[in-house]
Amino acid sequence: MTSTPYDQDDLLKFLVGYGVSLGSGDLEAVTDSLGYPSMVVEPERSLVVPDAEAARDALGSMLAAYREQGLVAAVPDIRAVEQVGDALLWVDVRWSYKDENASEATAERVRYLLRRGRDTFELCVVVPVEE
Repeated sequence: MTSTPYDQDDLLKFLVGYGVSLGSGDLEAVTDSLGYPSMVVEPERSLVVPDAEAARDALGSMLAAYREQGLVAAVPDIRAVEQVGDALLWVDVRWSYKDENASEATAERVRYLLRRGRDTFELCVVVPVEE
């Protein structure tokens, strides 16, 4: 069985849009980027996010913390992509969080399981990666 190749431009467009939403604190756009239910998998726990309301509750404080730290942009750097099937991708992303001077204030790596849906991608599984 061969998979339909994903479009690199579509993937980058999705991640850049997601980063803009993170940087601007647009909670609705961030929650619209998730597929439901979604899951966050960390070394010490797994968190199921059943719907947009739960995502808003979980992500609101994270976005507020970004703003308190003076972070205004999140810039993705795609490190690796593995196509899992026609509609699924594992994507390794390094996020550079910028301050108002466009300097990198902090960074993190995250792996996502993305599903092609709604004419774009949806974040289904989020796995923070320790560096």
